[in-house]
Amino acid sequence: IQVVNAHFPTLDVALISWLKRFRLYRGKLVLTFHGADITEISRTTGLVRRTWQRLLSRADGVVACSEALRREVLQFAPQARVTAIHNGADVALFSGISRPEGQPIRRILHIGKFEYKKSQDVILHAFKRLLAKYPDCSLVLIGADGPMLRQTRALIVELGLEKCVEVHVNVPHDQLPRLMEHADLFVLPSRAEPFGIVLLEAGAAGLPVVASWVGGIPELIEHERTGLLIQPGSVEALECAMRRLIEHPELARELGGQWRERVLSTWSWKVTCEKYLEMVAAMT
Repeated sequence: IQVVNAHFPTLDVALISWLKRFRLYRGKLVLTFHGADITEISRTTGLVRRTWQRLLSRADGVVACSEALRREVLQFAPQARVTAIHNGADVALFSGISRPEGQPIRRILHIGKFEYKKSQDVILHAFKRLLAKYPDCSLVLIGADGPMLRQTRALIVELGLEKCVEVHVNVPHDQLPRLMEHADLFVLPSRAEPFGIVLLEAGAAGLPVVASWVGGIPELIEHERTGLLIQPGSVEALECAMRRLIEHPELARELGGQWRERVLSTWSWKVTCEKYLEMVAAMT
């Protein structure tokens, strides 16, 4: 069961846990966490907090989508049986994209909900600096509507970037391959990121990536081998990483190729499913 309501356990979770306590339910209860859920649960107090801690401790298994998130869950419920299982991605949806050899990096792409932790403000300031040397670059921001959308649009105007920055809101997932096909570089300089499925999708599409050294991202990206990692919140670090790949296209091709191979061999949903089945089999 995926935890979606932090304010109080949903009826199905609470009921199953209660029935298991009195041996009236013989099935297994497995809870999964993906980031914002455990963050919200960790902020609860009083009865709600104690109830969640008991549920996590009594569940047959708890899954976190990264080792970093596993540690976060254990901080909240030290007695919980927590396993880290990485998410997968629909790699087949993105792996058919082909890229022409020798194409310079000029089109930069970011995909993430318009919220503070996704750092659209950092991207825009870094892109503004990048334009001083590479005025023909463009930036596309794609994401679900969120609390920072209005501020992001205002910052684009404030920085005078209206002609070279596109904003697309609530784009259907099946349209992302087409948008990635027209990009040369993917950036995800998040301030917090439990996992980052979009990094896998960008990898399957063959894009070189620049991402933050936070959360579960270092479990995916190997710095200097499958991508470039930077400190979160640093405009200068992001601008330097983007400029490095623009000025060294052979490095960009190598990183993009290595990342694509790693993604296609490691992070399909089939592999993730097999890991879940192994965990459940170990419970019997």
